[in-house]
Amino acid sequence: MLGIFSWRRLHGKDDHRVSITAASIRGEVRNRVWDYLQLAAISTVMIWAGLSLFFGGVYRRSVLANNINVYIVDLDGGAVGTNVTRMVLDTAVTPSTPVWLQNHDLNSVDAVKAWVQHSGWGALVVNPGASARLESALAGADHYNASAAMTLIESTGRQVVAEMLYVSSALTTTAQAVARQYAQIQVTNFQATDDPAQQQPNYAALINPVGFVTVDVAPAGFTMSPVMSTFGYLAILLSIIGVLIMWKMTSFPFFARVRFCDLALMWPVLLLGLALVLSLYQALAFLAFRGPNFNSQALTYTTATFFKFWFTGTAVAFSLGLWLFNWFLHLTPQLMALPSICTVIPNVLSTVSTFELAPKFYRIMYAMPFYNGSSLILYILTGAHPTIGRNVGVLVAEIVAMTALLTLSIWIRQICVLRGISDAHGWFHGSRYYHSHIPYYKDVCADAEHQAESLPPRRAGVEIVDYDDDGVSLTTGNLGV
Repeated sequence: MLGIFSWRRLHGKDDHRVSITAASIRGEVRNRVWDYLQLAAISTVMIWAGLSLFFGGVYRRSVLANNINVYIVDLDGGAVGTNVTRMVLDTAVTPSTPVWLQNHDLNSVDAVKAWVQHSGWGALVVNPGASARLESALAGADHYNASAAMTLIESTGRQVVAEMLYVSSALTTTAQAVARQYAQIQVTNFQATDDPAQQQPNYAALINPVGFVTVDVAPAGFTMSPVMSTFGYLAILLSIIGVLIMWKMTSFPFFARVRFCDLALMWPVLLLGLALVLSLYQALAFLAFRGPNFNSQALTYTTATFFKFWFTGTAVAFSLGLWLFNWFLHLTPQLMALPSICTVIPNVLSTVSTFELAPKFYRIMYAMPFYNGSSLILYILTGAHPTIGRNVGVLVAEIVAMTALLTLSIWIRQICVLRGISDAHGWFHGSRYYHSHIPYYKDVCADAEHQAESLPPRRAGVEIVDYDDDGVSLTTGNLGV
């Protein structure tokens, strides 16, 4: 086998070829150098566009955390509730921490849990009866559970990264600070009292008057959650890009010979089939890697969950495939990576960040298929922050709009092919790489005009020629009858 590539086998093959520095190909070399410089410029634009989109969405994340609101809910109504509420609301507001507000509308811990799961980021609840239990312990009661004083309620299923970086840390840090401050005040007051009846309290309650427990009403903090849907959809998208490029490069005979209505139906059907297959693989991979028991606290993974996971991925992949194929049909080869980068980066960013932590420009992430698909997946798996109507509506609207746009793109592409405007690879007439066996339509028109000009001019009117020897004349009217 190695003999096939040996120098002996190649001996004499270069005899008819010239050096790269030969004068005969100097013009071609000059053209290639210019083309490569253009590619370098295009690559520079693409990498800066991608990095700017990503870092522009995350670089101010730590100073925009106060766009997130967390709440203090006093269900106690006594001294503990009043003091803890005051301490929490007096917490210094900084750009890197969420803002504390008070909620007066909720009247039970279960109501707070339901509210946080549906629409809130998190809440600190002063539990009912906290003041009575503490007063009893300070009066000498033997048993006291400090952690029953407060409940920290969070919902990591809403947006895992923001919850883990800012909301959860804000709740825990504030609760710990309140507990230390409350203990210091209480010990100071105890030392200053002269009432002998107060000298035999429950010292555990005196030193540690308020504690807390944390409840995650929609747990998604398992190992894969921040990147699960992100990299699943990213793998699908990258797989689709290769197929779309292949379709673009090999579709020239179809556009030259197949009816427009057939093409307008064929490509969306093929894309839908591709999306179904690839998203099925994603759903199976998630099921195989994590299985139904991916999180003991999360919602039960059922057969319906699998199909929801599958069809959500299909909608995401289908909308992105339609979007990118619209671009690929018309772009020249050196530009085909640009829409891919400008599609991948914002979509990935929409799942690893949240709008509250990004500049206003990034409200466009509401339209990103990755964002809507990931929101649906988190809701399916955890039940958190249900925006299913909006997410499904956005995906369906994008699929309809992209299908209509693809129909127009196919029509334009077919016209360009049939008129010789662009070739199989997407190069346009006039490019040095353009090659098409279909003549350019303007050249055809010019040739027709040239042929028409070369014909002898026609005389106006009708010329009648009579032959005298046959006795018949159209001029005199003698028809020989």
